[in-house]
Amino acid sequence: MDEQRVHAMVEELLAGRLEALGVGRNDLIDDLDLVRSGLLDSLAFVDLLAALEQRTGRQIDLEAALASGRGTRLGTVVRLFIQQP
Repeated sequence: MDEQRVHAMVEELLAGRLEALGVGRNDLIDDLDLVRSGLLDSLAFVDLLAALEQRTGRQIDLEAALASGRGTRLGTVVRLFIQQP
């Protein structure tokens, strides 16, 4: 699974929210914190990860991902799903 494909999945999963909030797809940069920006609340963030796990067939360690303090940034999320197990 490559970075562009995972990024496209995130865009697709967030399409409704992006449109409702007037956020352009060009605003989805790696450094965007999906929670702190207000794009997602904590439950929606967990739902996003669950949807990505289902689509990619890869399970992630959420606790380890969030321990870095950058776990809710778009780039971090994408990298979680492209790393080899």
